[in-house]
Amino acid sequence: MGSGRSGLFAAAGVAATGIIWGAVWALLTPGIEGRAVEDGRAVAIGDATAEFGAIARFFCLALAAGVVLAIVFWYPPALRGPLGVVGLSAGAVAAGIFAIWVGDAIARQRFSGRDGVPAGGEFTQPPTLRIDGAHLDTLGGLSVSWVLLVVAPLTALVTYFLLVVMNRDADLGHPASAPHDSTALDSTLSEPSHS
Repeated sequence: MGSGRSGLFAAAGVAATGIIWGAVWALLTPGIEGRAVEDGRAVAIGDATAEFGAIARFFCLALAAGVVLAIVFWYPPALRGPLGVVGLSAGAVAAGIFAIWVGDAIARQRFSGRDGVPAGGEFTQPPTLRIDGAHLDTLGGLSVSWVLLVVAPLTALVTYFLLVVMNRDADLGHPASAPHDSTALDSTLSEPSHS
């Protein structure tokens, strides 16, 4: 697989991982139940741990996404090495942002929220991915904790490191080093024997 095709493969893997990660989170996460009161305010009436559960699910899915992304970037030999590590780090952050956007969009479709609910009426709203004191704006206006965006890259890098350690080839099977070895071997074989 050439470097261009390897790059496309990795980009497709990042996008697919982010979309699946976000969709799975949105479908598994619980809604937050509440009751509308006067003056446009609301009070929570359901499970008090629902928002924590949403963050915990996103965290667990981030661990799985990190492992998947490490394998995606390890599979094409052309991406092995320092360039692959940089691409993996950036790709894991990008996948996390995709996951947040997709997850938020699907969760808003699942749970209608409190818009238009009269005082005394009950509603279920989508959870948010916020941890107080660790907010980051992801260019789309979504308030997300930066802590959640580093879980997948860290997991991906640890997994990638384990793949490097388990590899038996000194060049990690990278195709850039193969021509030097084969030309050296060819020149050695083509020299006449002095016996």
